[in-house]
Amino acid sequence: MWISRRTDYATRAVLMLAVAGGGPLKIGEIARRGDIPQSVLEQVLPVMRTAGLVRSERGPRGGYRLNHSPDEITLERVVRLFQGQLAPIGYATRQSPDPCPEIVAQSLLPTWAEVRDATIDILGRTTFAELAERVEQRSRVPLPRPARR
Repeated sequence: MWISRRTDYATRAVLMLAVAGGGPLKIGEIARRGDIPQSVLEQVLPVMRTAGLVRSERGPRGGYRLNHSPDEITLERVVRLFQGQLAPIGYATRQSPDPCPEIVAQSLLPTWAEVRDATIDILGRTTFAELAERVEQRSRVPLPRPARR
């Protein structure tokens, strides 16, 4: 499965909000912290707002914030919002699969379905609370330096 840059930036934006305790963060701050082009954020944040993932608040203390707790938002939800189907090939989707020859259905399809199911499982059990916790753990523990020679 290939994740588009737009999807990557959307997941980074949600992560930045999760790390910030749900927000609010101004769009420029999300862009800076997540190394995301602000022009892309201006495209993905309204999509996420319409989907109910984030909300915007006006005013000097405003910005974007998560609409749900980070432990309620999975990576799957954000990825599906921007990627759509998670099957690696059209004939392995669960809903309205593309037709394929019988030889493909007997041989390749089960493997592609397994890839699809593993992808959905990993994304579905990974919450932004867990991802934010990884960031917090890393920032508390200094990274080991390479040995000098």
